[in-house]
Amino acid sequence: MASMMLIDKLQVLTKVHAPPCTLQWLKQRSEVTACKQALISFSIGLYCGEVLYDVVPMDTCHILLGRPWLFDNHVMHVGHANTRALNFRGCKLTLTSNHHPNL
Repeated sequence: MASMMLIDKLQVLTKVHAPPCTLQWLKQRSEVTACKQALISFSIGLYCGEVLYDVVPMDTCHILLGRPWLFDNHVMHVGHANTRALNFRGCKLTLTSNHHPNL
C-alpha cells in the first residue's frame, strides 16, 4: 500500500482499482477503501523494484510492502534482528529497519 500523501507529492499517475477493496486492519473500528492503484519504482540499498500499490489514506508510513511482495520475492523475515533477507540479481541482500528496539 502507498499513502495518498506520497502519491500526491511524487505526482504519480494512478488508475482506478477495479473493484475497490476495503481494508479494516489499517484503522481501528473503521474501514479504509482503496479506489486507486499506482505503479511505483523504489529502492532500498542495492535492491530496486517496482510494485503496483493500493493507494490508501494512512499516516503511519508512506509505503507498506505486504505479503504479496514478500511472497513474490521469497523474502525471509528474521524477527529478532528485524531484518528481511532475499536474493536479488544473484546477490543475497539483507534489508534492515531504521528502528532500533534497544535505543
